[in-house]
Amino acid sequence: MAGFFIFAFSFVAALTLVVRLTKLRVRHEMTESRALVFTLGFVTVLMVAWFLVTAGDSVESRMIGPLILPTPVEVLQAFPPLHFEQGLVRSTLTSFVRVSEGFTLAAIVALPLGIYMATFPPIAAIFRPLALMGAYVPIVVFIPLTLAWFGLGETQKVGFLFIGCFVALLPLVIKSISKVSPAYLDVAVTKGATNWQLVRHVLFPVAKADIWDNLRAVYGVGWGWIILAEVVNAEQGLGHLINISERRGHTNALFAVVVVIVVIAVACDQLWRLGGRVLFPYAHK
Repeated sequence: MAGFFIFAFSFVAALTLVVRLTKLRVRHEMTESRALVFTLGFVTVLMVAWFLVTAGDSVESRMIGPLILPTPVEVLQAFPPLHFEQGLVRSTLTSFVRVSEGFTLAAIVALPLGIYMATFPPIAAIFRPLALMGAYVPIVVFIPLTLAWFGLGETQKVGFLFIGCFVALLPLVIKSISKVSPAYLDVAVTKGATNWQLVRHVLFPVAKADIWDNLRAVYGVGWGWIILAEVVNAEQGLGHLINISERRGHTNALFAVVVVIVVIAVACDQLWRLGGRVLFPYAHK
């Protein structure tokens, strides 16, 4: 435990030293191309470190053994068996459908409920426990609950993802609507807008760009929970492949599946980001 504290304090101290020595300016604007250079530089450093700590002709000559951290080449070599013997593509599509279904159901319920809770105090008072659930109840608690409610089949996995995405999305929607300036409502009221018109034509239109970013973030979180969703009685899915790889001691295959999850999550995130720029160009000027 002491080692974790030493690492944490050392990391913060080193990062603070870099910030001080480079004299970075507070909230200084940076071009996307320059930001990309910094990001790629960090990824390059990680990859070089990965090569160095796993380099060696034998297990004994390596700083870290293959059961703990395989080499990048060993991770790449795990993809053909995963594809031809364990149906990697099929499992990827299965996980994608599960995440999308759970997220879509959560959005259908959380969007209107969040809007109404941020608009009408009686609705907020009634459903406040649902908004607090995401902050205080660990998501792993819902695994045995969904097993008891929905059984061991596909419904349990989609139901778990629905609950996970719902408790994450609801408070974000409430916050987005609550941030809308009262000035917009005052102007609409002076023009004779009804309560429903205030919700439909003022609150939601003003907040929809921020809500879109929240949807984007929660969809990415759903991919982080897919392993938990597929931890029990899953015959397909990326979480199922991770469980099999862990039981067999195939650490390289486990890392390969994690790479697939990260790539899909990043690709989906960029699609959401592109969609936001197309739908709400005013929010990205």
